[in-house]
Amino acid sequence: MTEQEKAEKFAKMAPPLREGELEAINALFPTYLFRRRKTGEVWTTCCHEHITAGMNSGYWDMRRAMWEPHQREPTNHWNEAPKPSMNCPFCGKPVIVKELRYTGRREKLSSYRRAVVLQWYKGALWARAYDCSKHYTADYDLAGEPVCKLVGVYRFRPGLAEETARAWYGNYPFRSIVTQDGPLTRGKWKIHSPFAANAYYGIGYDVIGLDEVLESPMRYCFQKDDDMFYGRLLEFLTACCFYPRQIEMLLKAGMDDVVRDLVKRGVKHAAVIDWNNENPAKVFGLNRQELKTFLGTNRNIEILELHKRLKGRVAIQVCAEWMGMGLDIRKTFQAAKKWGLAPERLIRYLVGNVGCARYGGLPGLREALRIWEDYVTAAEATGYPLHRENVLLPKELGAAHDEATKKHNAILQRQIAQAEQQWRQAEQERLAAANAAYAERREKLDQKYGFEMDGLLIRAPISGAEVLDEGRVLKHCVGGYADRHVQGKTTILFMRRAAKPNEPWLTIEMNENRLVQIHGYRNEGIHTMEGRFAPDPREVYREFLDTWLDWLKKGSKRDKQGRPKLPRKKKAAA
Repeated sequence: MTEQEKAEKFAKMAPPLREGELEAINALFPTYLFRRRKTGEVWTTCCHEHITAGMNSGYWDMRRAMWEPHQREPTNHWNEAPKPSMNCPFCGKPVIVKELRYTGRREKLSSYRRAVVLQWYKGALWARAYDCSKHYTADYDLAGEPVCKLVGVYRFRPGLAEETARAWYGNYPFRSIVTQDGPLTRGKWKIHSPFAANAYYGIGYDVIGLDEVLESPMRYCFQKDDDMFYGRLLEFLTACCFYPRQIEMLLKAGMDDVVRDLVKRGVKHAAVIDWNNENPAKVFGLNRQELKTFLGTNRNIEILELHKRLKGRVAIQVCAEWMGMGLDIRKTFQAAKKWGLAPERLIRYLVGNVGCARYGGLPGLREALRIWEDYVTAAEATGYPLHRENVLLPKELGAAHDEATKKHNAILQRQIAQAEQQWRQAEQERLAAANAAYAERREKLDQKYGFEMDGLLIRAPISGAEVLDEGRVLKHCVGGYADRHVQGKTTILFMRRAAKPNEPWLTIEMNENRLVQIHGYRNEGIHTMEGRFAPDPREVYREFLDTWLDWLKKGSKRDKQGRPKLPRKKKAAA
């Protein structure tokens, strides 16, 4: 038999839904009274009645059902949902009245619920998880039962918890059986809810048949009427299979947080609690008097954790007082270990500084630890002799903190200033090296691209800084090309009027002898009197640019004076 076949067989062993359980699931949904005033028909979703009463029924409730105003559904999630406006004529439950001729296809009335149904059956507590839905479109009976799809089956017995589940969507088979056959040793429980989290449901579900637990050996674990299983009933029942007496004892002692950690996170607080023992005093490893003292506190488990970590050197009542002052056990013990202090010595020192006038009164031990750690950090950086206890634990913590911090800040400022100076020097050296390397490249660029004709010229930038200035003045993006131009990854050139060679005007990007782009102020993206945008410089100066590009393609030839050699223009015929 395959694992899937075993799972299907296990699912069939679960008890079927009883009539009362199905009605309890139905009660989870909104209750509607549908009517068709024209024919006098009435349908109720709460008690599944469908009758034709007529407009002149002798019953007052039926006449009211015919004339009660139709309640509209909200148009979006922010509008308030309709509330019951009358009671059902048959069972008396509050209902929302719907006139069928105003409801259209009724697709928006579809609703969904999740339910876990409990039943004591054949010597085990069974839990069946259902994905439930109700629809009121033409294909469904308006007064029908909800559609319930079984998506998870659980069986709980002392020392054993079993589960099989399947996806809530589609018609997939049940997966293999998951078994928790021993106490929790590491990590979380193997048994989990079959419902995934989503925006509509969250992770919760409704529980039906909770009184069935009273028939099981786990009945003593259910001590309260509130949500004592913390929205994780299936995990809670799993824990009850292995630690029933311990959970009963913890709940009676008001230590719900310990049970919550066990159920939700798999945290056992094993350093404090012996889960293999059922005797209250031995569970906590305390004598009778210590247990009585602990039960007289607020019963925070961290009190016992602190008492255990201090190896009993500090009384439980004192530990309770320290925890009440906001002690962070982990950080305090780490700090004490780092500086070679006994943890209780450091805690007592911090307690002496709680409530002092400085820093708003240091309301708790967390704040006192933070101030002390700031002090020792600054003191270590400034060379204080922290091996001496009177320096490590100064009498006036506030004043010592201020003085050490002031000295430390002065050192930091000097270090920052020195680092900035070193960075500026390195940057200047880098720029000088870059400019020196670029000077040689610029000479080659001018030799290749430098051109002048008809009062216009083209030249290479003097430096990367000039490219930045070009972008800033003309308000376009060429400044971002400065480093790439200096490094030789692209070529930027300036087109100028010969009379104003240093005034930014037009910027050119070249790829060897191909003109990539040419732009002026704001990339010509400005309004003009003649049109929406300024004219394209490639068109306006086409003759000049074409002559220059043709000269480039022919090898950038120059005469003895270094001027571009252009072909002679033919004279006009006489």
